[in-house]
Amino acid sequence: MFEISLKGQTALITGSARGIGAEIARQMAKAGANIVINYVPFPADLEAYPVLLEELKSYGVEAIACEADVSNEDQVKAMVAAANEKFGGVDILVNNAGITPVSTIEDMPTAMWRKTMGVMADGPFYCTREVLPYMLEKKCGKILMITTNCTVNGGGGSVGYPAAKSAAEGIVKTLVNAYADKGIRANIIQPAVIDTDLFRQRYDTDEKVAEYGKKQPVGHVGKPIDIANAAVFLCSDKAEYICGATLPVDGARTYYKK
Repeated sequence: MFEISLKGQTALITGSARGIGAEIARQMAKAGANIVINYVPFPADLEAYPVLLEELKSYGVEAIACEADVSNEDQVKAMVAAANEKFGGVDILVNNAGITPVSTIEDMPTAMWRKTMGVMADGPFYCTREVLPYMLEKKCGKILMITTNCTVNGGGGSVGYPAAKSAAEGIVKTLVNAYADKGIRANIIQPAVIDTDLFRQRYDTDEKVAEYGKKQPVGHVGKPIDIANAAVFLCSDKAEYICGATLPVDGARTYYKK
């Protein structure tokens, strides 16, 4: 029987109150990992994270929730310190937090550009820097970047999104060069169209989602579980020899032309 276990490990997933991050937290908890949920004080997050927290505990693992804007260095330090105090360290870091402002390069305000880069470029840098000491001491750790197929094709409707996610992918390449021989594995997952709250802001009914899905090579929009399954595998011992990989989980959309 093919089984994946993350038992005894602690996973910190940024942006994990809802959407892809919440599903990654859920599946990693089912695999036995203790979980650090990260949320921001938005109404939707404040409503969602307590429910998720209790669900994760029902799987027989420990879980805590930490409020932190990952673009804020001090808040990231406090979040990782809380994880270290509770669990003794972070074994798995999933840099997932993201925002999707839609704006062309001509129209994007500087403040929007800075916030986009802050969440999706500065955030992974701050989080990775804070968890590295424990991983290096233990000579073992997994760092996963949830980016986007937009780093390949430039899509996404905004200049900031692929730019920031490209920066995050650059961090992974540096990590591989610097730390692969020290027991730290870093990889990238590139989702395409996934049915999340953010996607529903643009396609707000099941009918619109289904219609959009018909345009995808596989005939439907992806689900958060599709990304979560890949994340659990890449952060498990089953993927011990996978380091520096970029895995599209995109229903073939990235390179599909019709």
